[in-house]
Amino acid sequence: MSEFKGFTFEKPIKHDSESQDPHLTNLSLKFNRISTDDNGSRLDSFKNFRSPIASRSRSEAQEKRRLEALELQKQQRQTSINKARQIALNTAEEDESTSDEEEEEEEEEQVEVQETVVAHAKRLRDSDDEMEEVSKYVKTMPKRKSKNKHKKKKNLHANQIMYSETMESVPRDLLTDWVLMICPKGKRCMVTSGSGETIARSRAGNILARFQSRLPNGSRTNRTSDFCILDCVYDAVHWTFYVLDIMCWRGYPIFDCDTNFRHFWLQTKLEPNELDRSDGHNQFYKFIPLKPVLTTNTQQVVEDPEQYVKSQGFSYDIDGLLFYHRQAHYRGGSTPLVCWVPRDEIQNMLK
Repeated sequence: MSEFKGFTFEKPIKHDSESQDPHLTNLSLKFNRISTDDNGSRLDSFKNFRSPIASRSRSEAQEKRRLEALELQKQQRQTSINKARQIALNTAEEDESTSDEEEEEEEEEQVEVQETVVAHAKRLRDSDDEMEEVSKYVKTMPKRKSKNKHKKKKNLHANQIMYSETMESVPRDLLTDWVLMICPKGKRCMVTSGSGETIARSRAGNILARFQSRLPNGSRTNRTSDFCILDCVYDAVHWTFYVLDIMCWRGYPIFDCDTNFRHFWLQTKLEPNELDRSDGHNQFYKFIPLKPVLTTNTQQVVEDPEQYVKSQGFSYDIDGLLFYHRQAHYRGGSTPLVCWVPRDEIQNMLK
């Protein structure tokens, strides 16, 4: 008879918690933080780990671009004399020379390709049929068309006006580092004087008008070696150019000068008594420099913009407010260093 008495069941041996790996314990606790029972937990965790760029508001993005623009203009200290002269006197010698060089290079490449094909044909003189095929290929080989032959020349005067961005939020340093311009209704344009005539151009560089003016070298009776570039708003009803900014005066460019200096020249170089008279000499066109307004007076402008304009000695319809950063240099194109507030948004934005 067998001596087997049956199985005996014992309690499982308890392992001490100290024997477990502490790294595995911490890892399991991290995974347990996200509960699968909670429907919003995964969305909350995604929001917490979103990119800082994606979570940035529009006002914060504009502030960041404003700081980047200030830093960029510090690094751009190149001379602006040649640029101003080309814009005012309509000279673009560099562009024409570069296009001629590119055409010569393309012709040389075409000759090299044909010479290579002919050399290859000379090595294949074993049969007359092959020579005939190669000669046909050379005759019918399409010639490369010059890229610049039918290419339109780049308009030198396009996008030379400094345009603003719509103000998303009031800058923190508005009262200390900004200056205000009350902008009239009209056509924004760039006015240049040189070679005995004055030309007004649109944002795209198209000519709006050619006329005689009292600007330096802006008429046949006032011809000198000087030239000027102005940023204006043209009021077609009253034949008046309201000058917002000045980029060059009598051949001296001030693109790289800050807003305070440019506005100082705007008030001292363009004398209203001399340039706002309309007669046969300037074909009834008038130039009136606008006056900058300190941002400490912004509240007065907000309460009654039309009345404030009258107190400055002007009488024009208001299109909106332009805020210039005091350290902003003049750069063509849109910039966050100039902000725009439309007339119907003045109360909501600034009050």
